[in-house]
Parts: sequence; C-alpha cells; structure tokens
Amino acid sequence: MPTEASVAMHATERRAAAIAVAVGFVLMAVKFVAWRMTGSSAVYSDALESIINVVASGFALWAISQAHRPADRTHPYGHGRFEFVSMSVEGALIGAAGASIVWEAAHRLLAGDLGVQRIEWGLFLIGATAVGNGALGAWLMKLGRRSGSAALVGDGRHLISDAITSVGAIAALVAVRMTGLVWIDPLVAILMACILVGLGIRMVRRSLGELVDEQDAGDYETVRKILDAHISGTAGARAPLIRGWHKLRTRHIGRHHWVDFHVQVDDSLDVRTAHELASSIEYEIEVALGCTDGGNATAHIEPWDEPVSKPA
Repeated sequence: MPTEASVAMHATERRAAAIAVAVGFVLMAVKFVAWRMTGSSAVYSDALESIINVVASGFALWAISQAHRPADRTHPYGHGRFEFVSMSVEGALIGAAGASIVWEAAHRLLAGDLGVQRIEWGLFLIGATAVGNGALGAWLMKLGRRSGSAALVGDGRHLISDAITSVGAIAALVAVRMTGLVWIDPLVAILMACILVGLGIRMVRRSLGELVDEQDAGDYETVRKILDAHISGTAGARAPLIRGWHKLRTRHIGRHHWVDFHVQVDDSLDVRTAHELASSIEYEIEVALGCTDGGNATAHIEPWDEPVSKPA
C-alpha cells in the first residue's frame, strides 16, 4: 500500500507536471509572437522547440500518473517504466525538432531570405522566456531527483535546454544588431539545432538503458559494500554475519530499485534464523536505496561450502 508520504509526493509531482504544461503554453505563445515580429531563424528554432516542450510536458504528466499506479496482476513490478517511455519519446521529439530547425535555417540561408527586424522586441520577449524556462526547468529537475521521477527530470532537462537555445537566439539577435551580418542568424539556428539533436540522443540512450534493465553501477556498489560489511572474519564486520555472497543483480524500474542476490550461511543455522538473517540484510539494502515504498531486495539463502568468486 502506498504510504502517506508517497501519496503526497505523487500529488506534488502531478502538480509540477501540470504547471509545466500551463507555463509551456504561455511561453510558446510568447516565442511565436517574437518570431512573427522579428522574422529571425534563431527565434523560429526556439519557438519550434516550445511546441515540443508542451507536448513533452503533457506526456510527462501522463507518465507520472501511470508510474504511481500500484503493482497489479499484469504488472507485478509496478508501472514505473512509463516514466522512461516518456523520457525516450521526449528525447526523440527533441531530436526531430533539431532536424526541422536545420532544414528551415539552411533553406533560408541558401535562399538568401535573411531579413531580421524589430530586434529590440525579440530580445525582450525571448529573454523573458529564457528566464521562465530556466527557473521552471531547475525546479522540476530538483523535485524529480528528490522523488526519483525520471519524467520530471527529463522534462526539467528539456526546459533548461530550451532556455539555452533562447540564449543562443538572443546572441544571434545581438550579433546581427551589432554587425549587420544577417547570415549570423540562420547559422546560429543551425548550431542550436545540433545541440538539441545531441541532447535528444543522450536522453533516448539513457531511457533505453533503463528500459532494457541496464545495471545501475551506483546501486551495485552500494549493495556490494553492505554485503561485504556482513561477512564474518572481516575487519569491522557487523551482525547479522554471513559467510559470503554472490550472484548480485540490480535494476531500476522507474523510481523503484530491485535487487536480488545469494548469501551463504553456516549450514548449522535453522530455517527461521536464516530467514531472519536474510530479511535483516534485505531491509538494510532497501533503506540504503530508498525503495522501502516501492521495489525490494530479495536474498536467496545457501549453505556455506567453499568460497564463491564474486564478480569484480
């Protein structure tokens, strides 16, 4: 059953995702006004990414709602992977936006359609959206990292990337105003688009790694240290004592951590004692990984015979 804290966090995450959607609509409108006023390719690229922001924020809101559904008969490990589906879709959308920007900017550059006007208004409007996206993105990332929400982290990272592209658009407008070289505008748009494509690829790569159960090196190291600390005969070993361990595996399913491993104990122990020993270590691992409200650690008990080589 979800705890009171997890229910409150779910409500906070949904509220944050809804705020991101609402603010995204407003900032998107402002950017398209700025584009229509200036005719700038760099501003167009920034405005186009805002469409992706709104779509992605809406998808993140849906993913968060799905991810917090409790485990059931058809999804015994919960629904946490929805958040990584959200992140992969968002990454793909960012990459698609980057490709579209390159196409538009290159077309304008080759066609000689390089007019930029009302630069002062463009600077004011895009500057305001950069501040808004940057602040909102930083807040979402902080909240997402605290709660373990991949969807919020992905959305926050995207908003911060949007703020960076806005800074690029501002730089292009300033450069055109100071030099009179209008070709700088589409060139900056192309450079911004390349950054977006790279960001999209990284987001897709990370989300796919989680979806295919790529082992988390941090989780593995945390569990390894805990298990090593319980091996009898080692300096500073703490109870309950075990003889050894092996076959450690860790994975993420959304915000939840799942761990399974084998522990070796003296064969003189009775079943109840061995079970209590394993349960104690399982709980210690769950607390260390923050998965007492979702996910778990599972130990398989084996009698001690000979040392088993542990993975490096």
